[in-house]
Amino acid sequence: MRSLIYTFFIIFSFNAYAEFNTKCSVLITKRLQSSEDAYKDALVKINSCSKYDILSVTSFLEEPISKVYITDLIQTYCMFDHQIITLIDTNTSNMSCVHRGQARIERKFNTVQ
Repeated sequence: MRSLIYTFFIIFSFNAYAEFNTKCSVLITKRLQSSEDAYKDALVKINSCSKYDILSVTSFLEEPISKVYITDLIQTYCMFDHQIITLIDTNTSNMSCVHRGQARIERKFNTVQ
């Protein structure tokens, strides 16, 4: 019985480590489009990534815009129980995290007038 438990533990641990082997890289850059269009293109690519992929986003947009977009990406796509790395700079901003598989749904608030 003990060997069965050890075998199960070993197989399960190898499977858990294998989950994080794929990187999903996305660039946000405006070439001939607006910043908003570049972000929407990045969202399409991110939505095609798989759960447990290492999501790596590089933004070449202005620093204030990159801050907003990277914050939104973290809140929407990153697992909070794993490491999230960000670097916001004037020229290039980066974010890396573990993709949660599906985008979080944003709560809609009713405004009373």
